[in-house]
Amino acid sequence: MRHVILVHPRMLRFLDSVVQMLVSGLRQMSLDVEVTQELPLCPNGRVIILGANFYSLAELDHLPKSSVIFNAENLRSGFFTSDYIQLLRRFPVWDFSESNAADLASVISRPVHYLRMYYVEGLTRLNDATEHDIDVLFYGSFNARRSQILDDLRARGLIVKAVFGVFGAQLDELIARSKVVVNIHFYDNGRLEMIRLFDLFANGRAVVSELNPGELVDADLADAFVGAPYELLADAAEALVRDPERRSAVAAAGFQAFSRRRPNDILGEALAWSEAPRVPSHALLGSGKMYDPMMFNVDIDERWHPDIVADIADEELFTRDLSSRRFGTLRLQPGWFDSITASHVLEHVPNLVAAMTNCLALLTDGGLLRVVVPYDLSYGAWQDPTHVHAFNERSWLYYCEWYWYLSWTESRFDLIEQRLRNSPVGDALAARGVPQDEILRSPRAVDEMHVVLRKRRLTDSERAYGEAMRGDTRV
Repeated sequence: MRHVILVHPRMLRFLDSVVQMLVSGLRQMSLDVEVTQELPLCPNGRVIILGANFYSLAELDHLPKSSVIFNAENLRSGFFTSDYIQLLRRFPVWDFSESNAADLASVISRPVHYLRMYYVEGLTRLNDATEHDIDVLFYGSFNARRSQILDDLRARGLIVKAVFGVFGAQLDELIARSKVVVNIHFYDNGRLEMIRLFDLFANGRAVVSELNPGELVDADLADAFVGAPYELLADAAEALVRDPERRSAVAAAGFQAFSRRRPNDILGEALAWSEAPRVPSHALLGSGKMYDPMMFNVDIDERWHPDIVADIADEELFTRDLSSRRFGTLRLQPGWFDSITASHVLEHVPNLVAAMTNCLALLTDGGLLRVVVPYDLSYGAWQDPTHVHAFNERSWLYYCEWYWYLSWTESRFDLIEQRLRNSPVGDALAARGVPQDEILRSPRAVDEMHVVLRKRRLTDSERAYGEAMRGDTRV
């Protein structure tokens, strides 16, 4: 399979070592690879996207479904817009941090793969400078928590160099002149920036990094750097600056540990993970004979061989392990689907409130529920003995404006489309100029209703109104 690494121009200089790591790793696996910054891109193989947060949904929508987004952003970052989250839901995602990957998986309701950085020979390029005239080097953007550590180091009499927007040979020269490189989290949520550190390990640099209690670090790299909690970070950096023998040992240990990591194992695992079947973003309820391989097919009857056999009205739906021939054993998660289609399904469901509540939970914010049901004055409403409901144009009120009556406290539906399909009787009445309101009141004139509902979060005022209407306002 051909691989294309698509790098947004704004990220190329920031992620040049990552690009080099990926390109060399793919080539070591005898895979064809190229790097591009150009769109539109219409490859037949897999695209690995760096800087996806700078692309729109439309710009990447045409890429092969086998493509991968490599997320290099902390979940606290302002880059996590609703559009970026929707983009992350469309493709397999690799992440720079084990902790970030776990939290991101919850946000996008999809598995996320933690991609461990690995060693390729081309990363090792720095020679020791004849003079290490910089005690501590920091490179990256600045904020108050970073500046506080840097100011503390300067107050101790250390020569500190801190730069932002410096790349390539100019940055390499500063790294080579430095006794210690310090890594300070921009955010305080405990995400070790291995995406920044791996290049330093590959070049045998002595690293001191913020590492607070509870933060995850790969076991094989536990001794590759000096880790210290934020409040002790300046102490740790100063101690290493003033101890040449220990500094040399830390640098050697870092290179030794990281250079054992090979792409065939790490990248091979990531590629295999990306090729595993993914649960589609669109679900088809009551799939029956209409099974669609591009959708996630759900039916209550196993004879139709759906992806899972399940009752959409099951109040324990999210607690059950479900078996699927395509996707193995899985458990449904809230927010899994961008859309759900239920055509001639809801009229068969005795506990309709439970079914609609589950559909609401299964949809992501902004997700669509597309419904086709028989109109209540049609023959189709009651000719089937398995029907337990019929519907009219006011059947959606409780799932929208009257959300509070169903004890929905977080989200509701908005009715965004409602179409009626006339029967031949209705068509004849319309041809005679009979008004639509009268046609609706005419038995056997309307066969079906086609409805689209959109999920959205309740506003603060809607939550307060719901509490008041239910009589459960808390003081």
